[in-house]
Amino acid sequence: MTKTSAILRAIFGVHRARADAARRHAAVRSVMMRVTLDAQHVTPLRRALTRDCAGQPWTIRIATLPHTERVQLSLYLPKDAVNGAIAQVTRIAPAAQFGHLFEIPETPTDGWRDLLRATSWTHAANALRAARQPSVSDDVESLDRLLNPGNVLLDVSIADRAALFARLGDLCETRYGVPAHEVVAGLDAREALGSTGLGQGVAVPHSQIAGLRNSVVVYVRPAVPFDFDAPDAKPVSDVIALLVPEGANTTHLNLLADVAQRFCDQHFRERLRGCGSANEVCRLFGGGAEGDGTLTPSLTPMQRPAGGNGASVARQRA
Repeated sequence: MTKTSAILRAIFGVHRARADAARRHAAVRSVMMRVTLDAQHVTPLRRALTRDCAGQPWTIRIATLPHTERVQLSLYLPKDAVNGAIAQVTRIAPAAQFGHLFEIPETPTDGWRDLLRATSWTHAANALRAARQPSVSDDVESLDRLLNPGNVLLDVSIADRAALFARLGDLCETRYGVPAHEVVAGLDAREALGSTGLGQGVAVPHSQIAGLRNSVVVYVRPAVPFDFDAPDAKPVSDVIALLVPEGANTTHLNLLADVAQRFCDQHFRERLRGCGSANEVCRLFGGGAEGDGTLTPSLTPMQRPAGGNGASVARQRA
């Protein structure tokens, strides 16, 4: 596998001048797509995309999956090239698996970078777990396992980010015995590094909290959307707060990846905003579009590829 990695880096490594040009045009890219396929298909796919994206900035990153003959591609593409890229992947590698499809803001916040790092890490970890002998138990913490009706706050009166953090602190102190000021301080410290607003009305404040014994997930829908310094400047109408014990890095990353899978799907966001009770919210997280372990990449506002192949390529294991 080390030899395979070296060969792939030598064949597909981006020259310095090309990398510099890609960085200069980074703001133009607005979509990142992840695809897992057999290594033999990378060369023809790269040639096809080079031809199709001529004159447009795009990037392909390749990560080998340990103990397999497959690789994971991260494709950074202009919006108008996505449909063609999906069609090329389907033509060249029919058995390819589509993972995450993100519409990246022109100026991504640290919240977006957190999610991108988390999903990269989770894909690698899942590949390693799949290559090892299966475990008799599955203790991975996820949003659907941690969210409960008591942690769903609908149509609450929250004026701003400070009021939100205060409300989260009070909830954690009441339900989990963690001093409210420690929760607020942890969230403030993370927010000072960059906004955790993602855009599209979604924010994901998160922090590791000393003294917290178990991970906590809270969903908040404010009565009136409020400003969260999001990259698209839209007010926040959906908040998913993630609080994990200090040092629980694996759980932290898994939860961020779970958020990415769900909230980057416009259909999921629409269904969530249509929930009228805490129980409905929990049922959606537990048995909605992502509850069966599959992911439907959202191409909105772009159209799906013509030719009827959308259904066959859209629902693939992440």
